[in-house]
Amino acid sequence: MLNSEGLSRPVVRSAAITRRFQKFLLVGAIGLAVNQGVLFALVARAGATIAVASPIAILLSMIVTFALNERWTWHDRGRGRILHRALLYGSINSGGLLINWVTLLSLDRIGVNYLIANLVGAGIAAVWNFSLNHALTWRR
Repeated sequence: MLNSEGLSRPVVRSAAITRRFQKFLLVGAIGLAVNQGVLFALVARAGATIAVASPIAILLSMIVTFALNERWTWHDRGRGRILHRALLYGSINSGGLLINWVTLLSLDRIGVNYLIANLVGAGIAAVWNFSLNHALTWRR
């Protein structure tokens, strides 16, 4: 185990943000599995259109990821009412939903498989979601 004594404050802060981002990515992988599974079930099994299925899949994954991020990724930073954080998270991730949805539909339109296109969209949205949730939802 490394000791942070003697390291500069920016180095310690950078390491802490890196660890938090790694947790966020693991939670995101779980959310992505939910997203992909629901998207596949709605499109391939239920016959829904991608344009309708994607927001539903993303919304369900947002619920899962909020709960996991609240309990693990930012467990030490949640202040105030959980409902306030949930609403802020939902608002921020709605921007991510839009990013993911537009990317998915755009790539699908040019022939990229919808599940692959969804992965690309989710990856782009993850940067948006982490940055804003770190700064706003679970700020110190």
